[in-house]
Amino acid sequence: MYGDIMYVVRSACNEIMETHKCRQTESFYEKMLACHLYERGIPYMTQVDCFVQRGTTQILVGRLDMEIAHNTILELKVAPRVTAADEAQLLKYVRAKQACGMRLEHAAVVCFRDDGAVEIREADLSVTEGGNVD
Repeated sequence: MYGDIMYVVRSACNEIMETHKCRQTESFYEKMLACHLYERGIPYMTQVDCFVQRGTTQILVGRLDMEIAHNTILELKVAPRVTAADEAQLLKYVRAKQACGMRLEHAAVVCFRDDGAVEIREADLSVTEGGNVD
């Protein structure tokens, strides 16, 4: 319906970095990416609370940076590189969203690096189905 979401994300992030360079805040990059999605008519939400259900109680797992087109989640970072902790954080959100019935097609950590590059690390969603949320 919206084309290749990750292609749009990659293109937008690279354009943002080329135009505004590095050393901006995570909030800045999030808002710029939101503008790109809005201009293309792609639905998105920012700062989305992720919950898991335990009996009748909802437990907050965390807050992911962006949900796009009801099938993609992004965790944004401003850092020298994507770390194992960043990937673990993303997988926690993936498992929480899947446990709530969301059918994810893409999940990625997007890192606006100090050297001016954009690193995008996509999660392997085939290994997260049915996993526990830690």
